Amino acid sequence: MNIATNSAFIMRVAAAVFLAAVAGAEATATEAERANADIVKSYLGAEEAARAGVVSVEPSRTAPPIGAGIPGADLERSRVLAPLPASNRLSNLFEKRRVKAVKGDVAAQFNLGMMYVRGEGVSQDYKEAAKWLRNPAEQGYDVAQFTLGEIYAGGKGVDQDYGEAASWYIRAAEQGNTQAQRRIGLMYAEGRGVRYSPRDAERWLRKAAEGGDAKLQFDLGERYASGQGVPPNIKEAERWFRAAAAQGDMDMQFFLGRLYREPGDLVAQDREEAVVWFARAAEQGHAAAKFNLGVMHLNGEGIQVDMVQAYKWLTVAAASGEEKETVQKNLKIAETRMSQEQIKEAQRLAAEWLASHKSAAKIPAPAPAAPAASSPRSRD
Repeated sequence: MNIATNSAFIMRVAAAVFLAAVAGAEATATEAERANADIVKSYLGAEEAARAGVVSVEPSRTAPPIGAGIPGADLERSRVLAPLPASNRLSNLFEKRRVKAVKGDVAAQFNLGMMYVRGEGVSQDYKEAAKWLRNPAEQGYDVAQFTLGEIYAGGKGVDQDYGEAASWYIRAAEQGNTQAQRRIGLMYAEGRGVRYSPRDAERWLRKAAEGGDAKLQFDLGERYASGQGVPPNIKEAERWFRAAAAQGDMDMQFFLGRLYREPGDLVAQDREEAVVWFARAAEQGHAAAKFNLGVMHLNGEGIQVDMVQAYKWLTVAAASGEEKETVQKNLKIAETRMSQEQIKEAQRLAAEWLASHKSAAKIPAPAPAAPAASSPRSRD
């Protein structure tokens, strides 16, 4: 597999990761509420936020994680710009903050601007938000700086101005705001609002990834692998893919396992490493990882042949309901090589795993499972 093929594979898996996240949005409906609560508490103060009915969370000065895009925006928008319904308590709180903001209270101005951004206690109004956030941004509030960057980059309530957006992103990025670091990195990679500079793009995207966000690390790995916006660097691509997968995301773990299992130019083929990453993803319920792990035990790929473990993982994969025919075909291959005692032991182990992983048993695979394998060199 050449670099181009690897890059295509990377993009397919990245799309699968995104689709999996979309599919799980309903199950994590409270995430936006938690992000909202985080913002409200951080700029309103814990006591007043509690009176407004906001769930108690730890305050944060950094922007919320990246969320769904806003239609019509050129750049991926942060959840910081997503509107939420207002309540009477927030409306009263808005009025209290407005009085203080008019008198020049910088914190109140920040509060007011963010409430306009989110539509909390008032109708969403980006023009007003930009007006009230400007002074706090000048005073060093990194979230205000980042939010102004979002508003100008998206042309939300103001004339779209990438140069203005870039200037605010840079100020927030210099204070360690990882989302701002990513935004300005992308702008340097595209020459949008700033001069085109792969070196500066790499510098800021690396800083963002070093902040520890797995998705930012994976994104940087993709860019190093394809040379998109940064100089291509295969070793760095592998490093950042591993860093992202090590944080526990099963889709990234599966991606890394598949990358090591297949021969290619991006990483050296290492089936022992593939087993490690498939096992981590499988334990979390990733259907394709369970299947791949079963096949590798079946064929002795990167691990000693173990019919009991092969049968166990193939049985567990079958419970996910994905690629039924392929899984059943491999189960039959395993059965021909096993005694009845071994089959019973494998079934017992599979039943125990399913009982202890009920929530993970039926998580579908975001990528196609491997075809049936009948030799040690078979791959998906």
